[in-house]
Amino acid sequence: MTGFSKFPLSILHLLFLSTAYAQIIIPEPKGQYAVGRSTIKLTDSSRKDPYDPNHGPRNVMTSLFYPISRNNCPKICPGQYMPPATAALNDQMYGNLGIPNGSFGSFQLQLCCSTPSSAAKEATDAPLILFSPGLGGTRLLYNAFAQSLASAGYAVATMDHVYETAIVEYPDGSIVLGLPGDYWDNTIPGRLESLLDVRVLDARFILTQLGRKDVVQKLIPGSRCGFDITSGKVAMYGHSFGGATSLATLMRDHRFAGAMNLDGMQYGNNTDTKKPAVFFGRADPSPHNRTTDASWVDTWTHLKGWKRELGLKTVEHRTFGDAPLLLYLLTGGSGQIPAGLAEVIGTMPLERSFGLITRIVEEFMGFVIWGRKSALLDGKDPGVPELVVEW
Repeated sequence: MTGFSKFPLSILHLLFLSTAYAQIIIPEPKGQYAVGRSTIKLTDSSRKDPYDPNHGPRNVMTSLFYPISRNNCPKICPGQYMPPATAALNDQMYGNLGIPNGSFGSFQLQLCCSTPSSAAKEATDAPLILFSPGLGGTRLLYNAFAQSLASAGYAVATMDHVYETAIVEYPDGSIVLGLPGDYWDNTIPGRLESLLDVRVLDARFILTQLGRKDVVQKLIPGSRCGFDITSGKVAMYGHSFGGATSLATLMRDHRFAGAMNLDGMQYGNNTDTKKPAVFFGRADPSPHNRTTDASWVDTWTHLKGWKRELGLKTVEHRTFGDAPLLLYLLTGGSGQIPAGLAEVIGTMPLERSFGLITRIVEEFMGFVIWGRKSALLDGKDPGVPELVVEW
């Protein structure tokens, strides 16, 4: 769910309109690990934010999902999927798709909420994965996706790019609204290319920060070190414009071992990389691949190492996130795609599309970080006939 426009209602008005619904529990992922979550506002004092009208330093809001052995997690508690103002704005923006008012505030993640100090070491020993959302989109609409990867043994840091993300709520409750959607018009020469540069710097800054002991101690209670960010245990993925951010970051920062672009056009200047890279798009009936996107063709020539182009049948652009799972839960687990939403979410059964996309990303990370072979990424998994693989 990406692509935000202007804000016709004030945040206070939206909060007033928002209806309190019963909690909708997002089930725990089926991975080996329980998952903890922390959030933090990080400030890059070395950069002035080019989009801040007050010319302040660049801030990046980040969530960290991290793995915890189940025997180190004696208690699972519900955790807010997104804070109130963000939920209210998303209710308003997606109401025209038939999403009931109050939906986004009703979702609850299942998170580890009580851990011994020994859990901190296993969390910081985990490989680190960064995530960047679509243009104007919030990292929070990919929470369940990130939690799923974390349950497989990865620490996953998701980012909001302030003044571009439609709304950012900081831990102290303060709010920053994004610039109007038409500011990011891709017909304005250099506009998105400049934004891509800012996003890449955001990602590189967050990676550096997560290598620091003092920062990680604020995120993971009891931790005694930062993450290992220099020995090939770092990768990145992103959706839409976040996918472009992911591959551009791989090309510009040697600390990243691999990257995946989920259904996004590529922007900016490409440079050669020998690191593993994937374009993960769509097959029939609405293909997004090198035959339909010239930016993928150009970027492909700069990918000099292991590479794949993946296409999933019967999905759409907004399938690449939490949307299928959230709709599955909103429909009571029926898996029935609501009328009028097939052109937005595709026709693949909702639970399968979410599970399959997260599995594909997880297998790529296993290949990049651990060198694990994957029949799925080679197009040789007979259980996944929906996937088209090219290289």
